[in-house]
Amino acid sequence: MPSRTTHALIGATAALAAALTVAPVATAAPSPAPKPASDTKPKPDDQFADSSRTVVTRDGWKMVVTKTSEALRSVPPLNRSPQSFEAFSTIGGEATVAVADPKKPPKSKVKSAVLTTGLQVGCAVTADSLTVGGSISNATNVGVTPSVTANLTGTATGQGGTSGGSGGGSVSAGVTPGISATVGDTLTETGSISGVIKPGTSKDIPYAKKNLEGPDAATYTREVRVAVDNCIGGVQVRSYATIALQTDRTDDSITTYGKPIFITRP
Repeated sequence: MPSRTTHALIGATAALAAALTVAPVATAAPSPAPKPASDTKPKPDDQFADSSRTVVTRDGWKMVVTKTSEALRSVPPLNRSPQSFEAFSTIGGEATVAVADPKKPPKSKVKSAVLTTGLQVGCAVTADSLTVGGSISNATNVGVTPSVTANLTGTATGQGGTSGGSGGGSVSAGVTPGISATVGDTLTETGSISGVIKPGTSKDIPYAKKNLEGPDAATYTREVRVAVDNCIGGVQVRSYATIALQTDRTDDSITTYGKPIFITRP
């Protein structure tokens, strides 16, 4: 006959088994899946991101200018020269002029406000101060794309001694012409061209100008052909948008820029 101790042991064992069956051991909740790493690399289109600037004039007018809708599409140059670069450029601009503080309206009156968009073009080596058909023409003028091939020859003679000497010489240069215009007035010229080749030149090419007839204005210029010939070292461009304000008391302006971008050779 089982003893009281045996019955107690059997009862405790049964209670423990029941507890384990009814109340399973709680487990920790699974940790959430890790979030995918954010893409911190700039997207290709970020180089054309809109840019904006704001300024308040001394007489209380608020000017805002925005460069928008920019695009640059590099294409093979038509002349297929290894020193030529070509692209199609699109730039938009928006501008507003308003009272900065309605509680303190300006005492001056707006006489004019002009929105300008354009492109700054830089080339490592360009031709400058060219003589075309007997007249002086700056090869880096707006809208003028020079194409030149230069040949340089020289001779020199001299004599000297222990106390000094004298000498003389001459240098001549010839440049083969080729000029075309892409923006602005058309320029076509044939004949001889002579001049100087200079490094490190950049110029502004205005695309559009718009007078503000009201508090705001916008302008969009699409697919403008940008062609640069005889450029060694690559062509870099930078877009811009400017708002210029004139009142009967002050003149003020503000410009916003895009990022410098290279015209590539596809």
